[in-house]
Amino acid sequence: MANSTIHFQASLFPHYTDFLAHVTGQIRDSQCNLFLVYKGIQNTWIQDAWDYIEDNHEGRAVRKSYNTVTGDFSLKIMPTWVHNCIQPWQMECSSAWRENGLITPEDFRELHTYAGTTLDFDQGPYRGSKKDPDLFTLPTTCLFPCLAMESGWSEDLTEMENDVDMLLVGGNGAIKTVFIIEWRKHSDNYHVSGVVKVYKLDENGMPVHEGPDQVIFPKPADSQNQVIGVARGDIVGRTRFQDRNPFDTLEYPLDILREIATIALDRMGLVPA
Repeated sequence: MANSTIHFQASLFPHYTDFLAHVTGQIRDSQCNLFLVYKGIQNTWIQDAWDYIEDNHEGRAVRKSYNTVTGDFSLKIMPTWVHNCIQPWQMECSSAWRENGLITPEDFRELHTYAGTTLDFDQGPYRGSKKDPDLFTLPTTCLFPCLAMESGWSEDLTEMENDVDMLLVGGNGAIKTVFIIEWRKHSDNYHVSGVVKVYKLDENGMPVHEGPDQVIFPKPADSQNQVIGVARGDIVGRTRFQDRNPFDTLEYPLDILREIATIALDRMGLVPA
């Protein structure tokens, strides 16, 4: 598989107009999923380019990220079916929680899910950073998301992990959990494997990888028991409880994601490993 991740250094662009022309040309001409990373670009250039993309490329699927700590400005262009299968996964899990009485109908109505919507970070080391997460859940009682997800090919893992730090630390503890769904296309360009990585903040406020990784494909032998548990308060917020324990566990079954991802891969002419 040709590498879908391409890096560009600031030295390639002597002037802002050169940088903007390159960015807009990549967006305009792309015919498939690409992950572009621009390194060391001036802050003001990125802010101006961000606004330009939002004003002039609404018809193209582009998810943007600017990490002030790493200095990376990244663009996820034309996310695929399998990238986006986290959206129906979240909806099916939320519906199951409601049907099983784990969250109230009011909780369900007020737990909103967003994809590709910009979050601005205005404090701490990530001040000035911005990101369009692949998915986040935002209770109406909260000002910032409680849970976020990123989905991408294995070549994009380093950038996704950098953005996990930005989401957890830059969110000043508001975002409790981040999932990375990492997909890997095999050398036959046909079979795809995948894992879910879970990240949280430790007691010192530092991002940690909460292992082990949960394998999506190849399907594990004990897949029917495979779930990721998240505390209720870390999904629907901790300010709205009366007689409910915010530390009760809400489950994300991997079998549901596996079923959705299989359909998504089929739409792309691919199959699970």
